[in-house]
Amino acid sequence: MALHPALALALALAASAGLACSAPAEPAPSAAAAPSAATPPAEAGPPKPAGDWTFDFKDPPAGPRAPVTAAFGATIGTTMFPEVEAHVNQLGLKCSDTSIRAMMDARRETEKAKIADAKARGEDAVTAASWVNKRSKREANPQVRFSCPKVNSDQLGDRKRAPSTGRLLYVFDDATYPLRHTSYQRTHKDHAAGLLDFEDTVAALTKIYGPPTKTPARELPKPDKDGNLEFPSAVNFETAWEYADLAVRANVLRYGTLVTVGERIEVPHGLRPDAPKLASAPATPGTGAAAPPAMPPAAAPATSSPATSSPTTSSPTPAGAAPTPAAATPAPAATPAPGPLAAAPAK
Repeated sequence: MALHPALALALALAASAGLACSAPAEPAPSAAAAPSAATPPAEAGPPKPAGDWTFDFKDPPAGPRAPVTAAFGATIGTTMFPEVEAHVNQLGLKCSDTSIRAMMDARRETEKAKIADAKARGEDAVTAASWVNKRSKREANPQVRFSCPKVNSDQLGDRKRAPSTGRLLYVFDDATYPLRHTSYQRTHKDHAAGLLDFEDTVAALTKIYGPPTKTPARELPKPDKDGNLEFPSAVNFETAWEYADLAVRANVLRYGTLVTVGERIEVPHGLRPDAPKLASAPATPGTGAAAPPAMPPAAAPATSSPATSSPTTSSPTPAGAAPTPAAATPAPAATPAPGPLAAAPAK
């Protein structure tokens, strides 16, 4: 049956309207597609500090004091960083601060140099690395670890030593405090040479400090019938001299196929770093803790010296102790001109 022309037109219009309503809508632009704001580039200048660092030093307890506190061209508890720096320079050693703070600052300078170079070439130089502009909590510790790698034993100049090559290390709680720790660690491929070095070190230290207070729990290895000698793995042979103000240790340890000999002299952890300078007396009753070492702050270090921040301490000053240095950044005071330091005596 033929439709009326008017009815056919109405049906056609209705069908086209239905198709239009069922067609998918144009998708809205995604928020992710919108351009994001550019991350601010790393700016030049020092990073933001990680916060204050507080020392809680204590006086040394009552007990025997070390007869000698000099070692590796410095004096524990007395020598300041500029003097150590001058000493190693005189020996021709290449040394640097290997503390976490110093190494991270070196990485920052490298990263900022790359950014500046890219900018100079007209390239996009954007970094989102937060560490470039701010120190982490791990970097709050102001400790200075002045390390000299690849030092031959005959470069030390303190005594006749078994041939070896190792790392010479000086540790300061802060660049404004005196030397706390010094050590010489070396490695031998030949186990017999390692044993000879260890025994020579123990003999030399015994001449200085007397009979040791601690000896190895196990007997040192001896050559077999064919003359071969081998240290057992993961066994630390240690000889020590313990004093109220100083700890002296020599050890030999096998790691893998190599044998490492260590020799270190230090103020025990927790004691004020100038403990060897204090008079031999028990700590002040009732205080429990001592003031930080009373010493003039080091003169402004040279460009190669580590950057420092002034530490604070909450410890009270014991009776008879010298005044506590101010917690704020102290004004530079005169420091003895750095020069050659006396080597540890060998008797």
